[in-house]
Amino acid sequence: MSDHDGSCSKTISKNVLLFAVLLAESLFIIPIMVFTFLNVFSSDEDHYKTYHPEISGIVGFHFLLPIFVYQIIWLVSNIASVVTIHTNTPYIFFLATLVPIFGLLVIIVILVPSVDYAFSHNFDVSGLFLGFVCVLSVFVIILILFIIARIATFRKMMKQKKVVQNTAEKSPEDPPQEPAAEPEPIQIKDPDEISTTFSRRSTMSMNDELYIPPPRR
Repeated sequence: MSDHDGSCSKTISKNVLLFAVLLAESLFIIPIMVFTFLNVFSSDEDHYKTYHPEISGIVGFHFLLPIFVYQIIWLVSNIASVVTIHTNTPYIFFLATLVPIFGLLVIIVILVPSVDYAFSHNFDVSGLFLGFVCVLSVFVIILILFIIARIATFRKMMKQKKVVQNTAEKSPEDPPQEPAAEPEPIQIKDPDEISTTFSRRSTMSMNDELYIPPPRR
């Protein structure tokens, strides 16, 4: 196994929960994206209103294309989240986290009038619309938990990034200095060795030519 494969396996093992969240989101988005795609590109507004009268009263045909584009962005953000986790780039991961947060708001905006419509008609609606409301209700609850998991992962990535930065900013320890050599002890000579012996005998040679007798009295 190469170092890259080992690094990927380590990343997956540390973020199993988040990868499960991303997979669940993608599996939920893909069928809805197929439904949106078919209604946008394989039919027209009249066909959409005829076959989905309740849903068309909540989500107009002109909203389907922006919703389809946003679903694609959501899937791309999930893929980007996987990459940012592996590369430990928390700021890009945070931007990817904003996509499902905004998606949650959009789903709530669609869900509230849908629930009101079902209650106002005493649930005398089509099975498709009732399933649509139930799926959105469950997904809102699950998506809130998914967003909490994303935020927890973002905080963990920030802590890891700070640890790496602090480690990089620390200067390397100074190499151990070799102990200085001990100075040689000063040898003090014995005073008897350095003393000078003076002789009382004269060192000047005396002869008769240089001798001057003392004066007589």
